[in-house]
Amino acid sequence: MKGPIAALLCLSLLFSANTVSAQFVKTKDLEKMKKRTRVLVVKEKPDKKILKQLARTSSEMANAYKQAIKQLNQDFPEAVRQFWTANGSATIEVRTEKEIEKIRKKNDRTSIVLDCQSLHVKGVKSKYSKFTRTYTSSLVWQKDSKDLSVPVINMTFIENDVQYPFYIQNMSDKFPDFIDLAVGLRLATFVFNEQLEGRSSTVLQKEIKHNAVLMKGKTLVLCKEWLDEAFETAIAKKDYPFPIRYVSLGELESLIRKDVFDSTVVAYVPAGVFSTFDRNAPSMEVHVPVVFDPVNGMPLCHSDISDEMFQAWGFSLIPRMGKTVVGFKKIRNEDIRNFAKSINEGEEIDITQSIK
Repeated sequence: MKGPIAALLCLSLLFSANTVSAQFVKTKDLEKMKKRTRVLVVKEKPDKKILKQLARTSSEMANAYKQAIKQLNQDFPEAVRQFWTANGSATIEVRTEKEIEKIRKKNDRTSIVLDCQSLHVKGVKSKYSKFTRTYTSSLVWQKDSKDLSVPVINMTFIENDVQYPFYIQNMSDKFPDFIDLAVGLRLATFVFNEQLEGRSSTVLQKEIKHNAVLMKGKTLVLCKEWLDEAFETAIAKKDYPFPIRYVSLGELESLIRKDVFDSTVVAYVPAGVFSTFDRNAPSMEVHVPVVFDPVNGMPLCHSDISDEMFQAWGFSLIPRMGKTVVGFKKIRNEDIRNFAKSINEGEEIDITQSIK
């Protein structure tokens, strides 16, 4: 699935600063999705260009790339079977792009297609164009600092143009693993279920702060590999009033695969590509550490936005920033402090008033 998909795409997550993923999916599309009886998971194949580039460096790197694709083809359908609940009665099938193309030609309207791609931003050089466009392309194996990109799950209807997914779910800023896929699918289905109940994106956004109170008494799970180099566990213990559990990346994956969390919430660092309507084509890669309920994907709170990031969302810095990365790519002590602060602030909100 390649091609332009949107003139403006912010964090495709419910808890983003100013824009929520629910804004990028229409209610009529959700209703249509619920009636589909098949979910087709695209089987990825190694990109010949990437393989050629890696082979020039070493055969080991080329083999590692092929192994990563093989693992993705195992993890993706497994995660969909375990965590896709948007239309639970649908069958899950793994198909190649050629097989899916044949189904498209038959005008078979029983299916939706889930595909992993890389989302990146390109400037449109035409003097008549005022827009920066976002594109999806084959998954990036080695990150290119000159081309901001993040892995996403594209969701399209089998009969529609592949360039225009009805929903896009961002993951983290690396080649997707089982954790990314599981978190992304949980978040997406949570948004779908909430919106189908008639809850507007504005209501969902306002409830996020209040939902931080649901962290009370729960163990905060932190992945050691995701912690900032200057992170201090003693300070985190003082800042967060409930238990903190530190796990390795492998332990976190095992926890998610077993789907047994024992009253825990998980901190995660998603990524998003932000493009603007500026003709100079500035763009940003945005990261905000968040806490979510791993059982249903409910976003509970996110770290406070820094002054730099706030100004970026407010467009005041965009002309000067150009392509850059903002936000926090690792979890810091400040984030733990902000998570705890959100719990107290959430208690003070009258939810019946906040969602009007």
